[in-house]
Amino acid sequence: MTDKEIDRLTKLKEIDNTFFDMGMNYICGIDEAGRGPLAGPVAVASVILPKDSMIEGVNDSKKISEKKREKIYEEIISNAISYNVRTNRRNSNRRYKYFTSNKITDLLIP
Repeated sequence: MTDKEIDRLTKLKEIDNTFFDMGMNYICGIDEAGRGPLAGPVAVASVILPKDSMIEGVNDSKKISEKKREKIYEEIISNAISYNVRTNRRNSNRRYKYFTSNKITDLLIP
Protein backbone atom coordinates (compact mmCIF):
# COMPACT_ATOMS: atom_id res chain seq x y z
CA MET A 1 0.00 0.00 0.00
CA THR A 2 1.34 3.43 -0.90
CA ASP A 3 2.00 6.19 1.63
CA LYS A 4 -0.67 8.28 -0.14
CA GLU A 5 -3.28 5.52 0.38
CA ILE A 6 -2.28 5.10 4.04
CA ASP A 7 -2.70 8.87 4.53
CA ARG A 8 -6.13 8.79 2.82
CA LEU A 9 -7.34 5.89 4.96
CA THR A 10 -5.95 7.48 8.13
CA LYS A 11 -7.90 10.66 7.34
CA LEU A 12 -11.08 8.60 6.76
CA LYS A 13 -10.69 7.08 10.22
CA GLU A 14 -10.34 10.40 12.10
CA ILE A 15 -14.00 10.46 13.13
CA ASP A 16 -13.89 6.78 14.13
CA ASN A 17 -10.83 7.43 16.28
CA THR A 18 -12.68 10.22 18.09
CA PHE A 19 -15.28 7.68 19.23
CA PHE A 20 -12.64 5.07 20.07
CA ASP A 21 -10.88 7.70 22.20
CA MET A 22 -14.19 8.21 24.04
CA GLY A 23 -14.21 4.54 24.99
CA MET A 24 -16.29 3.01 22.20
CA ASN A 25 -15.12 -0.49 21.30
CA TYR A 26 -16.95 -0.94 18.00
CA ILE A 27 -18.27 1.26 15.22
CA CYS A 28 -20.78 -0.10 12.74
CA GLY A 29 -20.71 1.32 9.22
CA ILE A 30 -24.04 1.19 7.39
CA ASP A 31 -24.86 1.91 3.75
CA GLU A 32 -27.82 1.45 1.46
CA ALA A 33 -28.30 0.99 -2.26
CA GLY A 34 -31.33 1.13 -4.49
CA ARG A 35 -33.16 4.14 -3.13
CA GLY A 36 -33.25 5.67 -6.60
CA PRO A 37 -35.71 3.39 -8.41
CA LEU A 38 -39.03 3.72 -6.61
CA ALA A 39 -40.28 0.34 -7.82
CA GLY A 40 -37.09 -1.59 -7.10
CA PRO A 41 -35.66 -3.29 -4.04
CA VAL A 42 -33.56 -1.61 -1.38
CA ALA A 43 -30.42 -3.24 0.03
CA VAL A 44 -28.80 -2.31 3.34
CA ALA A 45 -25.40 -3.51 4.54
CA SER A 46 -23.63 -3.08 7.87
CA VAL A 47 -20.11 -3.97 8.95
CA ILE A 48 -17.93 -3.75 12.04
CA LEU A 49 -14.22 -3.82 11.26
CA PRO A 50 -11.30 -4.00 13.70
CA LYS A 51 -10.04 -0.62 14.93
CA ASP A 52 -6.75 -1.03 13.10
CA SER A 53 -8.19 -2.14 9.75
CA MET A 54 -6.71 -0.47 6.68
CA ILE A 55 -8.34 -1.94 3.58
CA GLU A 56 -6.78 -0.53 0.45
CA GLY A 57 -9.26 1.10 -1.92
CA VAL A 58 -12.15 1.49 0.52
CA ASN A 59 -14.18 4.44 -0.68
CA ASP A 60 -17.68 5.46 -1.72
CA SER A 61 -18.89 2.51 -3.80
CA LYS A 62 -20.04 4.86 -6.56
CA LYS A 63 -16.44 6.03 -7.00
CA ILE A 64 -14.92 2.62 -7.74
CA SER A 65 -15.41 0.04 -10.48
CA GLU A 66 -17.60 -3.03 -10.02
CA LYS A 67 -14.54 -5.29 -10.27
CA LYS A 68 -12.74 -3.36 -7.54
CA ARG A 69 -15.91 -3.30 -5.37
CA GLU A 70 -16.11 -7.08 -5.55
CA LYS A 71 -12.46 -7.44 -4.53
CA ILE A 72 -12.86 -4.99 -1.65
CA TYR A 73 -16.10 -6.71 -0.58
CA GLU A 74 -14.23 -10.00 -0.19
CA GLU A 75 -11.52 -8.31 1.87
CA ILE A 76 -14.08 -6.52 4.06
CA ILE A 77 -15.96 -9.77 4.72
CA SER A 78 -12.78 -11.68 5.54
CA ASN A 79 -11.65 -8.97 8.01
CA ALA A 80 -15.05 -8.13 9.53
CA ILE A 81 -15.80 -8.69 13.18
CA SER A 82 -19.44 -8.79 12.08
CA TYR A 83 -21.43 -7.96 8.95
CA ASN A 84 -24.95 -8.22 7.57
CA VAL A 85 -26.58 -7.59 4.19
CA ARG A 86 -30.36 -7.41 3.78
CA THR A 87 -32.77 -6.56 0.99
CA ASN A 88 -36.49 -5.93 0.97
CA ARG A 89 -38.87 -7.50 -1.49
CA ARG A 90 -39.76 -5.55 -4.60
CA ASN A 91 -43.53 -5.72 -3.92
CA SER A 92 -43.08 -4.30 -0.41
CA ASN A 93 -42.35 -0.98 -2.14
CA ARG A 94 -45.79 -1.17 -3.70
CA ARG A 95 -47.58 -2.35 -0.57
CA TYR A 96 -46.00 0.28 1.66
CA LYS A 97 -45.05 3.73 0.65
CA TYR A 98 -41.44 4.10 -0.50
CA PHE A 99 -40.25 5.76 2.71
CA THR A 100 -41.81 3.07 4.88
CA SER A 101 -40.22 0.35 2.75
CA ASN A 102 -36.77 1.81 3.36
CA LYS A 103 -37.41 1.96 7.10
CA ILE A 104 -38.51 -1.68 7.12
CA THR A 105 -35.26 -2.64 5.38
CA ASP A 106 -33.27 -0.61 7.92
CA LEU A 107 -34.95 -2.52 10.73
CA LEU A 108 -33.86 -5.85 9.26
CA ILE A 109 -30.32 -5.29 10.47
CA PRO A 110 -30.05 -6.91 13.91
